Amino acid sequence: MPATPGGRKRHGTGAALSILAFGTALTLSGCSIPGLPGPTGAPEPNRPAAIAPVSATTPTPNPASTLAVAKAPVARNAAPAAPVWKPVRGDLASGSKTHRLGAAAHTLVIDYWTTEDPASWTPDSSPIISLNARIDGAPTGEAIKVTRFNARVDALGAVLANDTGSFAIDPPYAYSSGVVVPANPKATSTKIVFTIDLLTETVPGTGIFTRQTILDSLTIGYPKPGAVAAAAVKQGGASTAQGVKP
Repeated sequence: MPATPGGRKRHGTGAALSILAFGTALTLSGCSIPGLPGPTGAPEPNRPAAIAPVSATTPTPNPASTLAVAKAPVARNAAPAAPVWKPVRGDLASGSKTHRLGAAAHTLVIDYWTTEDPASWTPDSSPIISLNARIDGAPTGEAIKVTRFNARVDALGAVLANDTGSFAIDPPYAYSSGVVVPANPKATSTKIVFTIDLLTETVPGTGIFTRQTILDSLTIGYPKPGAVAAAAVKQGGASTAQGVKP
């Protein structure tokens, strides 16, 4: 029998109900259609692994070291160490000194001495130094003369003696003099420089001379500090004692 319009309508309605029932069944069973995206059918996307938080750790202080730091003395107004006086014996520590120097074909001997006590000298002292210059050996006949004797302290710019003339020192003669050493408050010693100009006859009786300048030096030492050094030591010691407070 031929289909009627009413019959086609009933057939279409039945097909629609069948599809709806199939979809409902899928939803209720939790299944998915292979190849189709969905909460249970598609593969899960890659997710980064969870990062565990890192807790900062603080080192625990050592009670013993903390206590040591707390008890350490604190330097306040620290001052430099007190100066230390360094005694200098000098060339006349024993009271006398002899120097032997070349003089043409001869030897010039200079004896230095003092009648004072060198152990008591300080930079404030003004010791008196005596000297005697002579030619070593027996007379040989030629004349030997001192034409200038000079003594100075270069550190102080002081001239202690400047004797000019014509003084025989060939044996048995000698040249003698003395100087007063000026105070040198800021020093531990004083150096005296001596200059002696000699005329030596080339051949006895000819009156022809050669000239020679001889240099010598003498160091005056100070075993004890003077007023300036003593005050510096005392002040430095007091500053050092007050420099550290607990």
